[in-house]
Amino acid sequence: LLLYILLYRMDAIYVLNLFQYGSPLYLDPNKCHCSNISTKKRTVSLTVMLLPQKGCEQRGCCWSPLDERNVPWCFFSTNHGYTVESVEQPDPYIIQAHLKRMPSPSLFGADIQELSFHAEMQTSNRLRFKIYDARMQRFEVPHEHVNNLSKHPTSPISNTLELTHKPFGLLVRRKENKKVLFDTTMGPLVFADQFLQLSAKLPSHNIYGLGEHVHRRYRHDTNWKTWPIFTRDAFPNGPFISVRCLFSEVTLQPAPAVTYRTIGGILDFYILFGDTPEQVVQEFLELIGRPVIPPYWSLGFQLSRWDYGSLSEVKKTVERNRAVDLPYDIQYTDIDYMEEKKDFTYDKVKFSELPQFADYLHEKGQKYILILDPAIATSKRVGGLPYESFDRGTEKKAWVTEKDGETPLLGEVWPGETVFPDYTSQNCIDWWTDEYKRFYQEIKHDALWIVSLKILD
Repeated sequence: LLLYILLYRMDAIYVLNLFQYGSPLYLDPNKCHCSNISTKKRTVSLTVMLLPQKGCEQRGCCWSPLDERNVPWCFFSTNHGYTVESVEQPDPYIIQAHLKRMPSPSLFGADIQELSFHAEMQTSNRLRFKIYDARMQRFEVPHEHVNNLSKHPTSPISNTLELTHKPFGLLVRRKENKKVLFDTTMGPLVFADQFLQLSAKLPSHNIYGLGEHVHRRYRHDTNWKTWPIFTRDAFPNGPFISVRCLFSEVTLQPAPAVTYRTIGGILDFYILFGDTPEQVVQEFLELIGRPVIPPYWSLGFQLSRWDYGSLSEVKKTVERNRAVDLPYDIQYTDIDYMEEKKDFTYDKVKFSELPQFADYLHEKGQKYILILDPAIATSKRVGGLPYESFDRGTEKKAWVTEKDGETPLLGEVWPGETVFPDYTSQNCIDWWTDEYKRFYQEIKHDALWIVSLKILD
């Protein structure tokens, strides 16, 4: 779980998160610490929230039914979580701690007993902290483009971060006025092999962000509202056009508070401070790098559709719009320009003049964008000729493989049976770059649209 939390002076927060599973252990429910937990501060796992009373108490959680919509009846007691066993501070900008799990029931089993905590003040306005398995390496999001601790952060970490020990918790403050912005002491840390959860009390209900959704309002509802982070594309079925994917989620509650859940990896947070939203965005770009400024022409009117049928139909469309003086900057061709939908090819019958099409558009100051769909067909070309892009990729070992690391993973996409470029592999990057250069020499164009490259596609 990699999170960026952006904080600005009005204490509005941009939040992200994730979710997970595991086999319960049991404890005498009379030993649970359930008093003095207000309704608004109840913290839960979604699965625990749905348990009946017996299952709830067997997991060492608290049971308190209420005649109130959305409020969980089953919630964590205060004797879950971890304690801080030791703390080290190698310099004024870093805090490290060793955590040990408190004796308490397990939600799903396979709890990690010992954790490491590492926090660093990377700049005066950026705090990063990680919580991870102290004994075994787990998956972490690669950070090759994210800078680590700067050489001269001007603010000691003690001005921003405070740890509580029994149980473990952390409080993130504004160094200027000591106002608490992120307080995890309201609920226990859960860290199992396949379920990680962290809750934090927030300073206000000004919570924004969480993409991949159609939000009904700009500021989020904090009345026990849960948002999955990833959704998947699906054809309409009744009133629904998006299907929830239980891979990750965030729950907002009235405290106000936020709960993050994930099904693997580690907990890795970046908290960015600023006096205004603009300053926070500047801090974010300082962390991840600044976006490329798009060419001016790319902001103009663009025309694209699937299945023009032939280049002559594309040209008729262009001429029709030119005839009425429509401000019209860019024309696309979708993958029907290809030979049997194979990347790095073109149909030499229906699109025979495609190599000259960019020049045709440029005469009137227009631009040409073509589409590639990076799923590479395994079949031969028309007439039994070799599909050289596939052959070169196979020779380079450019494909995503089965778990043996050798057998290419096969799928079914537009051209039929396909393999998939593994863009995390340098071999694949070299292969893709070479194929694109070859194709550009054949079909001139001004930009490229790569489709179907999202995770869930």
